[in-house]
Order: sequence, then C-alpha cells, then structure tokens
Amino acid sequence: MHKRSKLVLVGKAAAGKDYLRTRYENRGFVFGVSYTTRPPRKRANEKEGIDYYFVNEESFKKMIEEDQFVEYQKFNGWYYGITKEEFERCDIMILNAEAIELLSEEYRDRCFVTYIDIPIEVRRSRIIERNDPDDNFERRIQADEEQFRNFLDFDCRITNHNF
Repeated sequence: MHKRSKLVLVGKAAAGKDYLRTRYENRGFVFGVSYTTRPPRKRANEKEGIDYYFVNEESFKKMIEEDQFVEYQKFNGWYYGITKEEFERCDIMILNAEAIELLSEEYRDRCFVTYIDIPIEVRRSRIIERNDPDDNFERRIQADEEQFRNFLDFDCRITNHNF
C-alpha cells in the first residue's frame, strides 16, 4: 500500500526545508535528490548527489524527452525536477508549490505535503544572514511570494519558525 508513503516539504526560500530534511535524515529517512540545471551554490557548499544532481540543460531536456520525471519545471531561469526513480527510492523530498501542482493524481496521492509557511521577516533575515553572493535574495523572495500566492494543496501547514 503506497497511500501517503512520501513526506514532501514545501516552502519559500529560508523557510527551514533543509533544516527539517536533515532532522528526518538523521532519523533514517532517505532524501529524494532533485535534478537542476543551476550551478551549485558555493556559499551553501552544495554537493553533487546530496543536495541536487547538477546537469546541463541539454541533459535535462533529454531526460524530459525520455519521460524520466515525475515532475519538472523552470523556476527563476533554471530547470528543476525529480525523477521517477528518485521518487520511488526516497521517503522524503523537497518540492516547490508548482511541483506539487504538476504531480499526477497517482503521485500526489502518495505524498503527505507539509507546507512550511513562516513570516517573510524571518525568511528575509535568514537569507541576509546566509550572505549568499550567488543569488539575489529579493528576487527569490518576490518569486516565492508569487508562486505561493494561492497555494492550498498541502496536508499540514507549519507557521511556527521555531520548530
């Protein structure tokens, strides 16, 4: 029985998705690694196969043609997606609001979606604290606000930033 066998963390930039992911991984959950065409964030010390599979756009598009993805999309100029193989392998994954909408009913029914929805002031402070020169934090905040404007497709919502 596959009903709600996958935990999906969804939230805006600096909401705490990676923090929760790490806590679950420390308790034995297997993380589903997404593919992306964006370069690794140097400041975040992102690692191949742990944070993302970093591929070029040509490779990503070939994977689309081969129907390898459960979902994929272009966000802020970069492609992101999780493959069917990763979906089956993992217990927990991080997706964005658009990815949830793109899941077929078959895949969505297998997911318990937790929306981490903390105040914008807290998120802005966390992003500034990260001091990531690889990204424009105001652009990320505005893109997230737009993407999550009418997001209601979740099973649980966390609003406390001190979890």
